[in-house]
Amino acid sequence: MKAGISFLNSKIARRFCLFFILGAFIPTLVLMVLSYYKVATQLEEQGYQRLKRDTKSYSIALYDRLKRVENDLFNVGRVFVFNKLATSKSTIEDFTLIYRQPQLNDFSDHSHQFRAIAVFDGTTQLTPILGKIDLESVSPWLTPERTSPQKPFLFSVRASAHEHKIFIGVNLNPPGKTSLIIVGEIEPTFLWGVGPSPILPPMTELSVYDKKGEKIVASSNATPDKYGNLSGRKNTRNQKVFQYELNGNIYFASIANLFLEAHFQKTGWVVILSQTKSDIMSSMDSFKKSFPFIILFFLLLILYLSLFFIRKGLEPLEKLQEGTKRIGAQDFGALVDIKSKDEFEDLGNSFNMMAGRLDKQFTTLTVLAEIDRAILSLVDRSEIISTTLLSIKKFFQCDITLFAKNSVAAKDHVKVYFMTGQRMKDARIEYFSLGQGEREQLFHDSQHAMLDTPDKWPHFLQMVDKPSVSKYLCLPLSVGGKIHRVLLLGWQNSVELTEEDIGRVRKIADQLAIALSNANLLLDMKTLAMGTIEALARTVDAKSKWTSGHSERVAILSGQIAQVMGLPIDDVESLARGGLLHDIGKIGIPVSILDKPEELTSEEFKEIQNHPEIGAKILEPIEVYQDIVPLVRHHHEKFDGSGYPDGLKGDEIDIRARIMAVADVWDAVVSDRPYREGWIHEKAKNLIIEGSGTHFDPRVVEAFLSVVSDR
Repeated sequence: MKAGISFLNSKIARRFCLFFILGAFIPTLVLMVLSYYKVATQLEEQGYQRLKRDTKSYSIALYDRLKRVENDLFNVGRVFVFNKLATSKSTIEDFTLIYRQPQLNDFSDHSHQFRAIAVFDGTTQLTPILGKIDLESVSPWLTPERTSPQKPFLFSVRASAHEHKIFIGVNLNPPGKTSLIIVGEIEPTFLWGVGPSPILPPMTELSVYDKKGEKIVASSNATPDKYGNLSGRKNTRNQKVFQYELNGNIYFASIANLFLEAHFQKTGWVVILSQTKSDIMSSMDSFKKSFPFIILFFLLLILYLSLFFIRKGLEPLEKLQEGTKRIGAQDFGALVDIKSKDEFEDLGNSFNMMAGRLDKQFTTLTVLAEIDRAILSLVDRSEIISTTLLSIKKFFQCDITLFAKNSVAAKDHVKVYFMTGQRMKDARIEYFSLGQGEREQLFHDSQHAMLDTPDKWPHFLQMVDKPSVSKYLCLPLSVGGKIHRVLLLGWQNSVELTEEDIGRVRKIADQLAIALSNANLLLDMKTLAMGTIEALARTVDAKSKWTSGHSERVAILSGQIAQVMGLPIDDVESLARGGLLHDIGKIGIPVSILDKPEELTSEEFKEIQNHPEIGAKILEPIEVYQDIVPLVRHHHEKFDGSGYPDGLKGDEIDIRARIMAVADVWDAVVSDRPYREGWIHEKAKNLIIEGSGTHFDPRVVEAFLSVVSDR
């Protein structure tokens, strides 16, 4: 107590108190108030951003739900058509009788998605599958303009002043039958995500407008105006968030455009989510309540620490403050020099020890991270090994680093990579014979071993560039569950390695093993994938003796044309895969048509024309083949738009499909067919040239001619 009174009566104490009030307390208070407003602004902006993210996420989820509904409706229609129509010779009148039978209750498991499902035969008939659809409500929308295209279509029908019914339709087009359209009335709770499978964020109001600005759904406190009037609302700083007032509450709302036209016909919705101001600002309200206590706590802490350290002495404190700043700037090499003969000196010594350890740890972590990134970003095994050896040599100051593995070609030999210089090109590879005892000395199952007796080393260690190495650290590697690889670090001079040093090397060795395993796995996967593609291609070609080898030749020629045109390597590789599978749809074409020696009838030719679509549908569910689906579907499109199945023209056709079109026609006309012999090359070239600008892309034709100029 006396010491405290004496301290308060001293000049330095009074000066400090005055300094604290004028120089510390007031600036700190001002700074914290400014921080308060900054944090408050950030919290407010975060509320707006969260509302925008929720609106965008809800729109994406709503779009996915519409696609799911369309897919399920299409599957119901497909079961409808192929189980009842395609397997029978029934007329439309017959199927109407069939689908009024009780077995239609088999579709009742879609009742959570649809209120009703019915089939429309293109005139006035609706055959119910689930529930009941009012024909008068939907028939004005089932016009040829909507029902003819392949795209599904959406439309809404006002059921009351506050409710719209949402309908979705899919054109089934069964072969040989009158056009069928399956129409479903979507269950609102499922679509808008407010039922058992919610997607609407809690405490959120929803309103959705159609392309004409009509509101098709709205919750109780959603935006009250028509969409055309929303632009007059007061906007926040973020232009995509506006506010409105309803029933005495202020709401913030965010708009997201749901572009449905990519998947549905001439349809677009605008989604608006809104929340009350109190919900948006809830985090800021909590911050307001706690902020005064935070200010008080920090001010008391500053006062206490300042009084404490001023009593101990300002000079040591300044040195430590300077030292902490250097630590904050990651300058771990500068030490503090305190000779106060008290606790500050002990603190200074501890600070220096901490700085030294941090310096070593940060340096180690930085280098190890660089090594990890280098070896894990590579897929070539030789590059991985060389990069690792060079990095280890530089970091651990080794005189030599080696990597040895059992040779695949010669079982009694090892393949050795060794690094003696400071550059990647200094890495060398040699093969050495290895005895059984030497093999057991290297490829053991322990974490590491120290080889410090040169006369007992495997003989190849004495034959490398550094014969004066006195010690090797041996680290066996397990790749694929087998220890057939080893990492060796050698030093000429006596080196004392700590357990921490060995642990670091062991970590790098484990990373090297992982990288090699990944490289092997990628190689195996690539080999397996290409083998699968070739097997599929040969399956297609095997259907007809006349097309044997056709797919492989198209793949090779397509890749050559793409290389001449300077396409990226990824496109060249995808052409190789696509060429092998471009005719996979012919699996669905009868052999009697493929091998028919006479000219095909119009019906048979139409069936042949289905193979690009069949092939695309076969490959669509396989994710790794998504990049070649356009090639399979469009390799019979023509540059002038007269091709099939989609009638694309010019640049609408994928450049790879344009290349494959040339290669496919070339190989088809120069190969023998049951109805003719293969053409001579000069005649086939003239055919390709004549089709330039109509059937083929002129640029592709030019590249093709340079490829086949010597044929």
